Amino acid sequence: MRMKQLTRLLALLTALALLAGLPGGALAAQSDKPRTPLQDCHKVELTHTDTTLENKSVVRVWAAKTALPSVDEELAAITAAWAEEIGPELPKAANKTEKNSRVDIEIRYSRTGLTWMSFVVQARTTYHRDLTGQRMTTRTYDMTTGERVLLTDIFPEDSEAWALLADTVRETCAAYFPDVEPDAAALESLCTREALEQAEFSLHGMSLVLHIPAETLYPERYTLMEVTLFYPQIRPMMTEKAQEETDNLSYYSTCALTFDDGPVRTNTTLVLQSLMETGSRATFFVIGNRIKNFADLVQREHDEGHAVGTHNWTHANATKISAANIRSMPKKCSDAMLAAIGIRERYDRVPYGLYPPMVKNKVGWSYIQWSLDTYDWRGRSTATVLKTVKKQIDDGDIILCHDIKDKTPATAKAVANWLQENGYMLLTVDELMAKDGVELQPDTVYYRCKDGDTSKKDR
Repeated sequence: MRMKQLTRLLALLTALALLAGLPGGALAAQSDKPRTPLQDCHKVELTHTDTTLENKSVVRVWAAKTALPSVDEELAAITAAWAEEIGPELPKAANKTEKNSRVDIEIRYSRTGLTWMSFVVQARTTYHRDLTGQRMTTRTYDMTTGERVLLTDIFPEDSEAWALLADTVRETCAAYFPDVEPDAAALESLCTREALEQAEFSLHGMSLVLHIPAETLYPERYTLMEVTLFYPQIRPMMTEKAQEETDNLSYYSTCALTFDDGPVRTNTTLVLQSLMETGSRATFFVIGNRIKNFADLVQREHDEGHAVGTHNWTHANATKISAANIRSMPKKCSDAMLAAIGIRERYDRVPYGLYPPMVKNKVGWSYIQWSLDTYDWRGRSTATVLKTVKKQIDDGDIILCHDIKDKTPATAKAVANWLQENGYMLLTVDELMAKDGVELQPDTVYYRCKDGDTSKKDR
């Protein structure tokens, strides 16, 4: 039996064993998709230390404990070097929190397949909450051997993927900051074969992402530009080992964790921390008129690998908004989003799910509903929300949460942990649709994505 077939068989047997042990067979009854539990080699514990310097600036350094001490040591060496270099350069901070001066050196991780894992080490320097600098590097490892995985291990030398990568880098980077021309020479230098082979990248549940600092092409812009290629598009171009490690639909069920109504200062920040600690990516639906005042948080959502959509311009009932105001929303939301992260929103979620007036007025957005409501907006406890998720979750679900609520940061962490431990891969909405080849269309509503079915889930 070929190694690939054996790996899939072992994953399926593991998933069946897991399902057999579940009380009442609840998950097994809802879906026949595989659910491989979180592998020991994929488990990570993140902790941080804060150091307050003499000028009251703060250096926060995160550390990772993985299955491999060699990986921990390499990541720690990177963060320590950056802390030593950046810390002394931080300007003096005032006493007030909003007048901060700090550097946050974070480690974000993601998994794919049964043994591979990516880490994005990111140093974000902020002054008065404005992002003043950003440094980033990536590492991908086989977490059973500690061997580093390079793009040349993912794509053969003669793969068509190299040309596709170059074209996608050009197209994606040029789409950022549309009112500004990128440095043409710098852009072309990013697209050379040599540059692509050495590009910073990470692997996720359903996508490969190249990470490119915006300042490479746009002076004094510090956004992390993301160049995304979804696995269904590129897996045929991969090496055999890379195909095995990106064949997540053979190992896991999938779902998308989404958050509405933000951003808000404290709880959105804590939700982002919970997602980082659990190695999860999510989708945030932000209210348009809140983006300007919380632009730093919207930028963090984007730069930390989450998808960002809109939640209309205000949280008003769309059935009570004039047609003219409805049709004016996309420009206002797009202008605010461009100012915050450099790209427009890709889709919208209408407050209360009242999308008919938006469709009727041909606003042109794609509308993302949900198939599992946690009702966290009612102030439910983490235990109650988790019970709801355990009872109702099914493959392809879109889960509704709200990052403005006080209990949601802890709840998000508990839900993400349970889902991953029980065989779910958390995807962004974009990834969830892409896994089945679903292309979002304007004035169209999507509730979930299970085998290409995006309709409302029957209860």
